[in-house]
Amino acid sequence: MKQDKQIIDRREGRFRLWDMLYFVIWFGVLSALVEIAFLQIRSLFGGRTFYLRCHTLWMTPTANVAVFGVVGLATLPLLLRLSRPIAVRIAFVALASISFLNVLVIESGILSRIHFVAKVVLAVGLAVFLQRLIARRALGFERFMRRTTIGLVVLVLILTAAVGGWHRFQERRIIANLPDAPPSAPNVLLIVWDTVRAESMSLYGYERPTTPYLEELSKEGAVFQNAIATTSWTLPSHASLFTGRFHYETLTSYYKPLDATYPTLAEVLASRGYVTGGFAANTIFCRLEDGIARGFTHYEDWVASPGELARSSALVRFAFNKAWVRKLLGYYEMLDRKPAPRIRTDFLQWVDRIPSGRPFFAFLNYFDAHQPYLPPADFAQRFGCTDRLNHYLIRYLFRKESCLPSNTTAEEIESMRNAYDATIAYLDTDLNRLFGELKKRGLLDRTLVIFVSDHGEEFGEHSTLGHGNDLQIQLIRVPLVLRLPGTVPGDLTVQEPVTLRDIPATVMGLLELPNDGLFPGRSLARYWLNPGSEEPESLDPVLSELSHPSLRDGAPAEGYMRSLVTGDMHYIRNGDGTEEVYDLRIDPVELNNIIETPRGTNAAKSARHVLEQITQ
Repeated sequence: MKQDKQIIDRREGRFRLWDMLYFVIWFGVLSALVEIAFLQIRSLFGGRTFYLRCHTLWMTPTANVAVFGVVGLATLPLLLRLSRPIAVRIAFVALASISFLNVLVIESGILSRIHFVAKVVLAVGLAVFLQRLIARRALGFERFMRRTTIGLVVLVLILTAAVGGWHRFQERRIIANLPDAPPSAPNVLLIVWDTVRAESMSLYGYERPTTPYLEELSKEGAVFQNAIATTSWTLPSHASLFTGRFHYETLTSYYKPLDATYPTLAEVLASRGYVTGGFAANTIFCRLEDGIARGFTHYEDWVASPGELARSSALVRFAFNKAWVRKLLGYYEMLDRKPAPRIRTDFLQWVDRIPSGRPFFAFLNYFDAHQPYLPPADFAQRFGCTDRLNHYLIRYLFRKESCLPSNTTAEEIESMRNAYDATIAYLDTDLNRLFGELKKRGLLDRTLVIFVSDHGEEFGEHSTLGHGNDLQIQLIRVPLVLRLPGTVPGDLTVQEPVTLRDIPATVMGLLELPNDGLFPGRSLARYWLNPGSEEPESLDPVLSELSHPSLRDGAPAEGYMRSLVTGDMHYIRNGDGTEEVYDLRIDPVELNNIIETPRGTNAAKSARHVLEQITQ
């Protein structure tokens, strides 16, 4: 055949750039499809849940082609000097090795336990074995590769369009079948500033002007001075925000998503006629796979962006988890970081598509204040961030221990806090823009705004950095502001400790919707509807928990930790059985454990009694 003759003629000539292009595209696309299929099959057989997104279907092949292209270009000068048969063998082994390695570096069960060097050896060995297997059929393989390259690309495009079209069809179908909403039902907007502690906000008395807009906004609503998160890291805290359940009830963990045991706020509001949408910047623990998206008609976690495109390659993800790669490139940002303007823009575009007359429930998760605290340049300058910041952070971001080294300097801590404060100020500015857009649309005053954080952050106060390591007050005291003109009184400050698990019950109460026992807890409206008539704190515990303090070594106290805030007293029982008691009125940053004093002993005794009642 004419095509076979052309291939034979090429075999007698030299390897060309065009030949390498075929190899790169064929191996890149095929390895991406194998990776996606592997993740999907693993999910079906009890592995970590994997949801197929339309972006995944085109970004993974594109990222792999780019990575494989780098390998191809690196070897091309050598291959152009060799005879064609030898060049083809080398190109095959090189790109097949990268293809096998791309799958082997995926974090999955036994693969995660294999050393990287062993994975490289295994990948090269498999590639050499495969090359020898097809050596006698080299002509047929080359013909097959050329004929199927375009087919693979077309397959990717068809799958992308099919999955994206199916998701859009499902969204329209769900909205069309929603029941009628109550007349004049207000919208609900739940805003979560991930990792923002109350202590670092000027709204809560911080000396630096980190939240000037939020201070003005809070005059139009209720500010809770002592709102306590149910835990000190993202997933179980969000689980409580959506279900009204404590951590011991949901039992979410690093490897266990929120299951369907309890209804979520999105599910219940959807059943009342609300269009529901979620926009999450935290693509570590606020993904579709983590269960908190249940009930949302529209949910966006991973989206198309340059950083997300890069991390779509398993090899890129693996490389960027290595400190030496970060140092070499001088790049410390998270590849999948979604900045505040992206969340704002995506949310507003969604709002503009909602059918007229339909109320919405929207969840916005912002991630800008999370490590590695890299604010925009103008905010960094305003808060005194130095060029040395990245060098400080790199010491902690890729280490196994959560405890700070003994040689950590005050300058390092100050530099990190400067950057953290700058990211909060950046969020505050974007919040101003968001609410300005809602006001233009006539939506702001018809929307119940719930502003909150999922947990705080530590900066060496208890010899740790970050979160999810303990239950000190810096990690569990978070901002909470409610605003709905005509329903929530303006310029109201609530001093009593409250738990975030009351938020679902609060939403149902403020919307005047029947709770029907769906959400435990009590509406926070009690603080302005019936002030001074609260039940005893023992019947309404402000409980926080941590089922395993950290995945890192060196956490303060391994095991199940519990914390109770009662009035001014904060009780902590660590996983090793040791106890701490702090008087927050005179020791707001918890420097002095008073467990050995008579007051501390009595507080601990009362707290133990409450915990026994809870766990019965």
